[in-house]
Amino acid sequence: MVRGIAVLWLLGWAMAANFQVQGEATYEARAPLGTFRGVNPSLEGVVSFEPVKGLLQGRVCVDLSAWDSKEPLRDRHTREMFQVDRYPQACLLIQGWDANQNLVHGVFSLHGVERRVTVPVRHTLEGGRILRFEGEWELLLSDYGLKAPSFMGMRVQDRVVVRVKGQGVAK
Repeated sequence: MVRGIAVLWLLGWAMAANFQVQGEATYEARAPLGTFRGVNPSLEGVVSFEPVKGLLQGRVCVDLSAWDSKEPLRDRHTREMFQVDRYPQACLLIQGWDANQNLVHGVFSLHGVERRVTVPVRHTLEGGRILRFEGEWELLLSDYGLKAPSFMGMRVQDRVVVRVKGQGVAK
């Protein structure tokens, strides 16, 4: 009897859990003189994951003032582009998951604009309590009403690669 209860308890963790998520986002952008990256360690949120049913929902956000490209002037231009005083966060509202293709579906909110996105995500679920994930997608700055910054007449390309990586701990 005790063994059966333990198995049911373990299955319960494998079936559904809320996860407190933390991690980082990175961007990779191109300009005429090369490619550069910025890192943002402020990724956080809460997701509900039911792998048996293939359900995923939640919300994760980053603080747009926390980008670090190792170049203070570039980071200042990035904060100005995002207008962080008016739009302090970018968030992904997760609305579903295609388990067969490992695709997360949701709405990405940036600079006051919301757009539907599909993000390929790799994940592992360790012991039903630790959810590790990483994903990558491309976005166009112009889709969010953003004008790519320029320096000395050289403009950053409109297309930016966004990567997220982190983990969630079951609550």
